[in-house]
Amino acid sequence: MTTTLPLTRRPERRARRTRPAALLAAALCLGVAAAPASASTQATESLRSSALSAQSLAESVAGPGVTVANATFSGDPVQAGTFSGLPGDGNAVTQGVALTTGSLIDADPQADSDVDFSISSVLGPNDKLTTTGDLGGAGDEALTALSGDDTYDAAVLEFDVTATDSTFVLFYGFGSEEYAGGSSVNPDAWQSRGYKDVLSIEVNGTECAHVPGTDTAVNAATVNDTTNTGYYTSNVSGHSPGSIDVEFNGFTSAMACQAAVTAGQTVHVRVAIADTLDGQLDSTVLLSTQGLGFLSAPITDPCTTTGGTCSLPGGSTDPSTDPSADPSASAGAGGASDPATGPATGAASGTAGVRDARATASLKATQVSASGRDGGLARTGAQTLAWGLGALGLLGAGGVLLLARRRRG
Repeated sequence: MTTTLPLTRRPERRARRTRPAALLAAALCLGVAAAPASASTQATESLRSSALSAQSLAESVAGPGVTVANATFSGDPVQAGTFSGLPGDGNAVTQGVALTTGSLIDADPQADSDVDFSISSVLGPNDKLTTTGDLGGAGDEALTALSGDDTYDAAVLEFDVTATDSTFVLFYGFGSEEYAGGSSVNPDAWQSRGYKDVLSIEVNGTECAHVPGTDTAVNAATVNDTTNTGYYTSNVSGHSPGSIDVEFNGFTSAMACQAAVTAGQTVHVRVAIADTLDGQLDSTVLLSTQGLGFLSAPITDPCTTTGGTCSLPGGSTDPSTDPSADPSASAGAGGASDPATGPATGAASGTAGVRDARATASLKATQVSASGRDGGLARTGAQTLAWGLGALGLLGAGGVLLLARRRRG
């Protein structure tokens, strides 16, 4: 069944612009070097990298003693990869493997292959409310059946693990742009108008990406600022992006997918996410580093924005087993919310002061191509002067080029 909504969300297609060689030459003649990349605490790497594969992604999610086999991925390579350094506001997943309906990495402005996306759907700051990687990718039949709507830009990671105990556990988080409305005139969140990108985590064919203690699927319509609020952190302020240093307009705490299994037997895991109704506005599932394991009994205290079990007991992200971990950091910087009082917000829990600049890395074949975005760090007087001289040089070169063209005409 396909739902028809009257409101379109398709943005204008971006056009590529090539900088004239004469302007670049003028800058080089002036000796104006590009500003050095700032140190970054956030990073992503996609499957474009020759260093990553579906197998390596699955292995990084597996906890101690868990053996992974037969890993496969379907989707665009920019839709899957690793991430690190995300903020822990609301007990969110901060490092691991991500699958997204957009791109994990920033676009290369000179690459024709990157025309369908511009910025990472994951890395902060939250630049805008409508981050979209409309990749033109296929949907997924299982996700279409689960959501009841047409699906697009599906990303699917599948693999097998061998059970070592009776309870399968996988910690994950969900973040989305669907949590913000389309305009200040009509500020209702997209999810309240029927848009809710679909997430699925299947264990031996049984769905387990559920709101804790229920059979309700996790998506923007079921975990938000009015429903199941104890698992939700908002990253919008009014109708503007929030101050939490992540691209999502809203996201969940770390949730545990749990399923009964038989020790010694093979367990098939399928993690999938897709856009629904159209290819607009990105959604992402975050799988915690070493967040997959087996326990003798299910976890009974789910992770909320204020506490609970938020990582695999005994895993590398478990504060009780990591002497370098700061237990207070898992609750975020003042951004916790109580299930009875509502979600944490960017305004309440935002990181104060200047954020670190973010950096993303994309490796095409065996060649590494790094890209970054300035996080707003102030330049020194010398840097400002250098950039000013560079700008004057570029303007002068542009004028010379224009005069030459007029004379030829």
